Amino acid sequence: MGLFDGRVAIITGSGQGIGFELAKWMANEGCKIVTNNRKPGSSLQAHDGKVVKLLPEDEERIRAIIGDAETAAKAINDAGGEAIPVYASVNTPEGCKKLVDAAIEKWGRIDILINNAASTWTGNIKDMTPEQWDVCIDSKLNGTFYLMHYALPYMIEQKYGRIVNVSSQGFYGLEGMAAYSAACCGIWAFTKAAAQDLIDYNITVNAYTPLAATRSWFNMLAEYREEGIDPEDIEEGSPDGMKTPPDWMVPAIAYLASEEFTTTGIMCKIEANGDLAMYTDPEEYNNVGLDLVERKSAYTFDELRVLFDKEHLLKDVWTRQTTLAVTKSTYDE
Repeated sequence: MGLFDGRVAIITGSGQGIGFELAKWMANEGCKIVTNNRKPGSSLQAHDGKVVKLLPEDEERIRAIIGDAETAAKAINDAGGEAIPVYASVNTPEGCKKLVDAAIEKWGRIDILINNAASTWTGNIKDMTPEQWDVCIDSKLNGTFYLMHYALPYMIEQKYGRIVNVSSQGFYGLEGMAAYSAACCGIWAFTKAAAQDLIDYNITVNAYTPLAATRSWFNMLAEYREEGIDPEDIEEGSPDGMKTPPDWMVPAIAYLASEEFTTTGIMCKIEANGDLAMYTDPEEYNNVGLDLVERKSAYTFDELRVLFDKEHLLKDVWTRQTTLAVTKSTYDE
């Protein structure tokens, strides 16, 4: 008996990387899987609209881990599991409907959604175009809503569903990845809101932030090399999770999608090196405001200079530079 016997899952972006490893693991536990990516084949480049110069050794490492919906489904079926591939872009409502329709047509139900697919654009906000912004928001934030929109009627009817949305520590605000960061932060709020809306239907909605050695990581190392930084220095100073195979983290992700996990509306850190943590909700602190209703007038600048000083509102406030690894600016300091 498998942990997911009789369940049907759609895992977006499951042609390679974390999504592929998760699809294989869940299929081995009896889950029927719709594998997915946008189109046949897979690029050596991880970030949309950005081409990084890759050395032969870079290409060798990346080719060993990339694939598409068909190669993923074949690997699952060859291992005795059950999967169908669907090429569809989660950037569009039509693409997400195609995924749900495929699951219903093949198996008559949909139990699990893993909203794993995402496109990124790296670069400073001053250089970003509206089109590049849309790439990130459409694939990660809009795509998560579209897929839920088409799957929820079936989940509500069967009174069961498990939805796992993938965010990232980008919700802190990553240097050089403003659109991606905005989408990741939106996923967190959307997850919490949707969890409350669906709590009466035995449908859980949770999110997690991953960290593992994927195509994006290898592209990043090549990008630093282009900028004159030794990739070995980057690897040495980067978190262990970024250098660890993604298959080590997939049981923890699958647990969030299991029947026995009934908590809903949470954000969990799941990293390939074994780190697990929960993120807390934003909370107010250093509340030092004056009662303007009582005195019937607005603040003056003289008052605000005091209220915002380091002994009042700004007490213990610190500014962090959040990075995926080590940024070039770190070396410029």
